[in-house]
Amino acid sequence: MKKIIAAMDALHFSEQQVACFKYFAGEANGALTLVCMDNLTTGAIPVAGIFSEPPVVTYEQISIEGRAALQWQRSKNIKQLHQLCDKDHIGIDARESVSYPVEEVVAASRFADLLLISNSTSFTALPDTYPPRFVKDLLVEAACPVMVLPDVLSPIKEIIFAYNGTYSSIYAIRQFTLLFPGFADLPVKVVYVAEKNERAIPFEHQLKAYLQAHYEKVEFAIMTGEPATVFLALLIRRTDCIVTYGAFGRSEVSRFFHHSDAENILRTVNIPVFITHP
Repeated sequence: MKKIIAAMDALHFSEQQVACFKYFAGEANGALTLVCMDNLTTGAIPVAGIFSEPPVVTYEQISIEGRAALQWQRSKNIKQLHQLCDKDHIGIDARESVSYPVEEVVAASRFADLLLISNSTSFTALPDTYPPRFVKDLLVEAACPVMVLPDVLSPIKEIIFAYNGTYSSIYAIRQFTLLFPGFADLPVKVVYVAEKNERAIPFEHQLKAYLQAHYEKVEFAIMTGEPATVFLALLIRRTDCIVTYGAFGRSEVSRFFHHSDAENILRTVNIPVFITHP
């Protein structure tokens, strides 16, 4: 059985998010552990009462009261998680982060087959980017494949494999296939973006033979243009598929496309995105 972890904010989550984690763990035939992080030192601190009449509320008192409120919310949320998950034998690993939570989730990913994360997860009370810094940092540093999930998951009807002939794109396809045997009956589309007028798909025969051994329906699509632009146009109106990419944010040689282009895909599309690091 595979080991699957899902990183989530213990202070902010929804039942729908948990249901999404359960779904993908089930499709992977994996044991799911929810890694519930929080960062009480950077959470929002209530400021009501600063300008109230005496007795004057000091900053220190507000900080203490704010932290106590966050701890109460955290305890309430963990109890709710147990109610949602105990009957399904899902592990809950609740931790208070002593630093930025990325480091602890990355450490947990070294001993996991798959990391699930929602694309809106953040651990800061300050305005954040989208996708949040937490998600982007995890994609660069994670030690196992990562599935970035939308806030609302639609039924999955197709698997799209982004392919450019590199080892990293083949590795992503193989890792997804091995992790999710439950998707074997879904249609698969391999999308190859021809660059420099090279329209022959690299290793097409070998890749087709591999995929046909695992999936019932496989097709290849050859497109032209800038890869990031092509995939954005292909996926922007889709909600019913999963796409895979190899190598996020590491060496220039292994990236499918530039870091900023990958972030644009995550920011714009509303589908699960599977990313690996060979």
